[in-house]
Amino acid sequence: MMIKNRKLETADSIWAELSALHQSTNFDDTEVIYRGQGNAQWDLIPTLLRPQSIEVFKHLISDKLLSQDLVWAEFSMLRDFIYFCDEAGSIIPNDSVGFRERNLFDHNFQKYLPNLDEWPHEELIDAMAMAQLHGIPTRLLDWTTNPFIAAYFAMSHALSEPDWKGDQEIAIFAFDKGTSKNTFRGEVRVLKVSGSVSKNVVAQHGVFTVHPLLEKVDEPVFIKSLEEYLPSDQSILKLTMPISECFKLYKLCSLFGINAARLFPNADGASRAVIENQSYVLASMAYRINQENKA
Repeated sequence: MMIKNRKLETADSIWAELSALHQSTNFDDTEVIYRGQGNAQWDLIPTLLRPQSIEVFKHLISDKLLSQDLVWAEFSMLRDFIYFCDEAGSIIPNDSVGFRERNLFDHNFQKYLPNLDEWPHEELIDAMAMAQLHGIPTRLLDWTTNPFIAAYFAMSHALSEPDWKGDQEIAIFAFDKGTSKNTFRGEVRVLKVSGSVSKNVVAQHGVFTVHPLLEKVDEPVFIKSLEEYLPSDQSILKLTMPISECFKLYKLCSLFGINAARLFPNADGASRAVIENQSYVLASMAYRINQENKA
């Protein structure tokens, strides 16, 4: 498995590349999905499984984090998310008395241990997707069927952290997942969930990949970037662009109505859009001052 890199220099060129790619794909029963990241150096690893998260789990659970320890941490967070949704009056997908009896009690955890490679259990997938969309770290990685939304997320994250290095780049990944339905590509599950899970998944044209768990009980956790779990004949396209072009990319996204208020369709999204606009103004000013000081 490999990542094919394509380096672009301007926001206009990456927008044109994404437009051409989008027009030439997604025909018949195949589908390309996209992911934007604010730093091109980051691997394709969900927040839950990144080194900093694993170190926290090691500190809280065990210095030698075993596969069942990690699943327990995921199970506990998901269970707590569901309980706090009760207090917030939020509806959980597929909820029922039976669902809770089968999944939410401590003793339920034991049923996952014999087949950890099947984690997360099918009944928990929609709830886990909802948790992911609302900020809980999971082993799901967010993708979208809209390349311009991926560009927005790469740009948005970059603008929120304007302490940039001169050669830093953002990245947008394109992954031909094959069938337009839920599928596996090698050991990676590609997952579409119902729009009823969250308005966010509808607005963001959301799709998820499920990071596989290959270790058995009592084996230490070993995390790899997503592409390393895919078949050897499968590749992911990685488009990169200098982070300094994010100001122009912000303008392009705005021009086409791609903003936080649209992608997070509630008052929180409106607030996020305001903060994002301020980040754009501040980051552009800081960048201009740095460039003038270098001159």
